[in-house]
This record gives sequence, structure tokens and C-alpha cells, in this order.
Amino acid sequence: MRRVPTPLAALLAAATLVCLSWIVLLAPLQGPDEHNHVAYVQQLAETGDGPVWGATEGGTHSSESVELQTWQGLSALIGMLSARPGWTEPEERAYAQVAQDARRDDGTGPNPVAQNPPLYYAYSAAAYNLGTAWSLPTRLTLMRLANLPLFLAIVICAWLAVGAAFGRRRFLQTVGAGIAALLPMVGMMSAVVNPDIALTAVFAAFTALALTALRVGPRPPVVLGLAALGAAALLTHGRGLAILPPLALVLALLGWRALRELPPRRTLLLAAGTLAVGAAGAVGAFWYSAAHGEGSSIAGEVGNSAGSGNLRGFVAYVWQFYLSPLVSMSPPPGPEYGFRQVYVDTFAAGTFGSLEIQYPLWVYSWVQVLVGAGLLVLFGAIVRRWEAIRAHVAPVAVVATLVVSVLLTIHFAAYGDLSAGSPDPLLTGRYLLPLLVPFALAAVFVVSSLPRRLGTAVGAGLVTGWALMSIAALALTLARFYV
Repeated sequence: MRRVPTPLAALLAAATLVCLSWIVLLAPLQGPDEHNHVAYVQQLAETGDGPVWGATEGGTHSSESVELQTWQGLSALIGMLSARPGWTEPEERAYAQVAQDARRDDGTGPNPVAQNPPLYYAYSAAAYNLGTAWSLPTRLTLMRLANLPLFLAIVICAWLAVGAAFGRRRFLQTVGAGIAALLPMVGMMSAVVNPDIALTAVFAAFTALALTALRVGPRPPVVLGLAALGAAALLTHGRGLAILPPLALVLALLGWRALRELPPRRTLLLAAGTLAVGAAGAVGAFWYSAAHGEGSSIAGEVGNSAGSGNLRGFVAYVWQFYLSPLVSMSPPPGPEYGFRQVYVDTFAAGTFGSLEIQYPLWVYSWVQVLVGAGLLVLFGAIVRRWEAIRAHVAPVAVVATLVVSVLLTIHFAAYGDLSAGSPDPLLTGRYLLPLLVPFALAAVFVVSSLPRRLGTAVGAGLVTGWALMSIAALALTLARFYV
């Protein structure tokens, strides 16, 4: 058995510490929409079926959850910086008394996340069921702890993806995996009951396996693994649809090689198995989402987005999201919201809890400058190393397709909602987490393109900078809930 490389072991230990710290410091149900995701898990665990978006009987949350939110003041915490959890001894005693008789299985009412496919929730329900003899806060902790293996898988996949793209160069792999382990938003989401962390893990595994597959060829375990990850993405969240274009591309490239390298019968069986795995995931995801999400199902969202607005309006919306408007362009629908708010404020730097825990404004300004400088250096590195990129066109095309697909998916959904009159811009930095490994690959590409000493300094600076920001985010969270 191969020994785990020392840098990777250290990063896995750091990721574990980060995750456990967030679990302890972030008060229960204070992650993005966490109370609704927990309600989904509890209903699935207690009744064997998930919530229905348009249910007419019961409340969104069980009586047990309502009592916890009431006596510990968790509902009042969301978005209110002056509020603190109700963890005094009288409040604890009062909750313990009412919790004994509170029902766990009556949260069967409408849930705004009911349309989400069930894979992550079934996984979390398994952790929930381990604590059926204990209190709801303990079961919440177990659900959060279940995210730790997903977080560690993301770090490992970043390490493997960099190795597949750049060779087994320990420093570059350490930079790539270090970004995945220490980006503050990833750390926080690893401690929150929310399918975004599972979707990030699936996309990270897909990126690593796709790059490996292009190197080793159409081996059945690799090809079927890619199909299984495609199915898992669809069964995790509606945004998992973004995996389909890069999956189709990498399978087409592998199929072309299979026609030349494998016997026809074996190629046909492999294609049939791949199609069966992918189709099973797609059918399961769309069937479940339609049955539980009604008008808000995956199919409904796709149809609503496709039918709203027009291509010219969508192009103008995306242009103005990233750049200044042209003279001929009308203002986009919705509030003034764009690159800074998504890529800087809520992704590269991060906002935490229910988006109310923030760094000082000057931190975001500096991060914006650094992000802008990094994009310029990346562009320069692409121009300088264009011949090397052309020599590896297949893996570059797959990663680029993944990036474009994710961005178009989230922009398309947001534009559909905004065109329908929604005041919510919808997009936030955690929606970019499926691009975490491509983001790390881009950073590693820049580091590898710089002179050796400068590249070493930049790589170490990236990992150290995000480590310090993670520590600062944890300190801000500690002050938010406990000071």
C-alpha cells in the first residue's frame, strides 16, 4: 500500500481541523438555508420520504425542530448581528423539558428545497439515524460531521487532478490541494447541512477522474466511474446538470480511442453500461424532483429558464455581470449585482453564516485587486505557453467546457428568475464551488509558469493567505455567536 504523501497528509489534517472548528463555532441551523435542508433530512429519516414543495398539511419543520429554534433563539439569529443563541441554563432546561414530548415526524409541510434530488439527504439521513436515541442538537452535529469525508475527498481530488495535469510535482500538488483545503467558503460549507458540499465533491472527483481518463485511456472502471459521477451530480442537485457537457466531451474522446484500442464487442458493452448508468441517474433525478418539486422541479426550472427572456437579453445580462455596459445595452433585470459580489465577496474571500458574517470592507477590496491581478497573470501565462496548451488540447478542452457549463447553468437560471420578476439575484459564491478544482488548476498553472523562485513564493503565498483568512473567518464567527 502506498504511503500518503506527507504534504497531503498535513493538508488532510488541516482540513479536518478546519471542518471541526466550523462545526463547533457556527451555531446550529445558521448556514445558508440550513434549517430547510435539516427539515428535509429529518422528514426523510423519520418518514422514509422527502418533503413535497406544494404540500398543504403540516409545517416545514417538525415540532422538535420548532422547539429547538424557539428556546435557543436560532430563528432570531439569522441575519441579526445583535442576537445570540439562547444557551442559558434556564433556556436549556426549558428546551430539554419540551423536547421530550415534541414530535419528530410532523414536519411534512411545504419546503422550499423539496425539489432537490435525494442523494445528499439520504447520506445525511444515515448520520441522523445514528443519533436517534439522542437530542436534536446531537443529531445536527452528526449530520454536519458526515460532511467531513466529503471535504477530505475534495482535497484528495484536487491533489490527484494537479498530478494528472502537471505530473507528480509535490509542490504544485500541495498548492492545488492547499487551495481546496483552506479556501474559507469551502471550510464553512463543509460544516453546514447543505448539498452544495456534496455537489462540490462530485465535481472535484469528476475533474480528477476525467483528467486521469484522458491519460490512461478507455479503461472500463474509469469510464463507468465517470458515468456514475454524472449520475451522482444529477441526483445531488439541479445545478448538477452542468456536468453533462464536459461528461459528453470526455466520453466522446474516450469513445474515439476505444474504437481504435478495444475489440468492437467490448466497446459496445462499455458504451451500453455507461449509457445505462447515466440514464438511471437522470431518470431517477428528474422523476424524484418532479414528484416532490412540482412546478419547482428540475425540469420545471429548465423549462422556465428556457422560456424566459431572449438570447440577446441573456447575452447583455452576462456581459454587464462581468463588464461595463455597451451603449446599445439596456440595464439588466434585477438589482445591481455582478462579478465583485459573486467572485470576490462570496467566493474568493467569503461571507459566512447566513451571509451576515463578513470581513472588514478593506479585505474585500484587496482581494478584488489580487483576483484582478491573478486573472491578468493567468492571461499572460496562457499567451506565453500557448504551444504547450495546444499540445494538451484534450484535457484543457474538458476543463474549459466544465467551467463554461457551470457558469452558463447558474447564469441561465438566474436570468430566468430575474426576467420573471424575482428581486433576488440568486447567484452567490458557493454556486462556484463545483469549479474549485479547475480554479486550483488555474492557480497552479500560473505558479508553474513563473520563474522558479517567484512561483514558489506565489504558491506559498496563496496557501498561506487563505489559511490566514480561514483563521480570521473562524474568529469572526466566534465573535458573532459567543461574544
